[in-house]
Amino acid sequence: MPVDFYFDYASPFAYLASETLASRLPSTEIRFRPVYLRGFDLFAKGVPFSPAKTQYLARDFHRCADHHGVPHRFPSNFPINGLYALRGATWTLKNGGFERFHAAAYRAAWAEDRNIGDKSVVIEIANEAGLDWEAFAAGIDSPEIKDQLKAATAEAEARGAFGVPTFFVGDAMFWGHDRMDYVARAARGEA
Repeated sequence: MPVDFYFDYASPFAYLASETLASRLPSTEIRFRPVYLRGFDLFAKGVPFSPAKTQYLARDFHRCADHHGVPHRFPSNFPINGLYALRGATWTLKNGGFERFHAAAYRAAWAEDRNIGDKSVVIEIANEAGLDWEAFAAGIDSPEIKDQLKAATAEAEARGAFGVPTFFVGDAMFWGHDRMDYVARAARGEA
């Protein structure tokens, strides 16, 4: 069965999930669904991270990335606002180049400490990924792309998602990169 993968470039654990999809969900159709985490009701008033939680997230991210052999560097500008990159993902899903952009955007944020909250950095990433950066730049500001991202975020919440990474296999929801073994079993029809 296909797997819907809801992600935001702001999440270190969605990055880990994305980087390990091929090895953990081989031969599975993945339907990438960019969503704006700050658009979820839980995050409407800001990112609810205390300094202690941020420190723990950084340690846990490094531990998990090391375990999976994923390149990593906790960003100096955490918490990240992935809005422009998410619009870029939405645009590339429609216009081509998604895989290149997606990998480059995640690497930029979580392995290279580049500020993907800066629109010019996101456009630079698109250019480096071989995309038509002028069309990309116009696309991420288009009302159509903005509306598609808002609709995808609302859809994720309506399905029960409250954070990322969230996976759906049919109606079964799984939250967290550490649930990917269960996702794989469900995709194979074993759960």
